[in-house]
Amino acid sequence: MRENRSADPWSAFLAPPGRSDGARRPPGAAPAGEPRPPAAEPAAEPGGEDACRRVLAQLRSANGPLSLEQLHHATRLGLLEVADAVDALRARGQVAVQREIDEVVRLTEG
Repeated sequence: MRENRSADPWSAFLAPPGRSDGARRPPGAAPAGEPRPPAAEPAAEPGGEDACRRVLAQLRSANGPLSLEQLHHATRLGLLEVADAVDALRARGQVAVQREIDEVVRLTEG
């Protein structure tokens, strides 16, 4: 059994084993030596394509540019999901982001 040398007894209780050395890993990362579960692969992101389709559908139905906030409310996606979808669509050349009063997203001609 290890000794608790902290003045705060909760720190030893809340710190998972192997984390006492101060090493931090990003959320969802597997501990060293453990294989990653197949669902945690970065390429397996089914929600990303769905978010892109929903953003494109809203832009087509609006017949004009929409702000990220408007897309957020219209698609019922989170702001980060909308931003990620817009970034993916912009990388594909399907949308353009312009700065007016707010940043607006519009479909490209191509």
